[in-house]
Amino acid sequence: MYSLKMTHMKNINIPEPCSENWNEMTPNEKGAFCQKCALDVYDFTNKSGDEIRDILTLNIGSRVCGRIQPKQLENLNDDFSAWKMTNKQSYHRAWVFTLFVVFGMTLFSCEEDEVPAVKKLQETAQTILSETPDSDTIEVGELITTDHDMTTGQVRYVVEPVDPAVPEVLEMLGEMEYYEEVPIEEPVVVPERNVRLITHQLGGMVASVHYNEYLIDSAKLNSCEDSKMSGLVYPNPASNQTTLKVNMPRRGKAEIELFGLNGQKVRTIHSGRIKKGESEYPIDLSNLETGLYLIVIYSNGNKETVKFSKM
Repeated sequence: MYSLKMTHMKNINIPEPCSENWNEMTPNEKGAFCQKCALDVYDFTNKSGDEIRDILTLNIGSRVCGRIQPKQLENLNDDFSAWKMTNKQSYHRAWVFTLFVVFGMTLFSCEEDEVPAVKKLQETAQTILSETPDSDTIEVGELITTDHDMTTGQVRYVVEPVDPAVPEVLEMLGEMEYYEEVPIEEPVVVPERNVRLITHQLGGMVASVHYNEYLIDSAKLNSCEDSKMSGLVYPNPASNQTTLKVNMPRRGKAEIELFGLNGQKVRTIHSGRIKKGESEYPIDLSNLETGLYLIVIYSNGNKETVKFSKM
């Protein structure tokens, strides 16, 4: 197995990839069992980001060994960065609190006698910068030459423009100009080597404190979003008119269909976007025969069925 050691800081990574051979491990429901470490190794290579986060959330505080693709690790860190941007204010508050705990009040305190010294240093620096003459500034593409005054011994600097597109003239003969020959570099031939493609990383996964906070926050959000949608028909039974009340855990697209008990579609009650929370849909029953009917709600891969009776 070939692995890549990450050298830059990530909030979730494998800092010390394992050298064990995945193919020699004992397969199990989680992925494989490592005989050397006596640990289960999760196979994340065929899992989505949400599935990986669910497993990491359940194992916060415990050691997690995993087999994962480098691109998956990159995506996990990108998702964390997006979450951090949306929670920037709370993230900064947590960071300030951490600094306060580690360094105490000395980090935020300042001696009174240091203030004049700092102010004096700022004024001095500003004076030096303001006294710097603008004439010392030289634009790119200008040539500086010196003009010696033999009588006074002074040197006068003359700035002459230089066209960088014209090479240096070496010699002039009549109407022809000769320029310095520019050597053409020969292409460098690199010998072919066997390239080993890194398809996955294997080892103990390490998460930062803030990444664990992100996992917990995401778990709470998913818990709310995964609440089941529900439907209620009232009055039930009904004669000529009834109402369907739908409670959605989140907004999205929904299809609401009315069926007879024999499975034959009667009509579409709603098709399109639906808001989060409760929505009500009046249903006209005047042209329906007496009997039992089904209302089926489809949304985000879920289905809810409500039965009612027409008198």
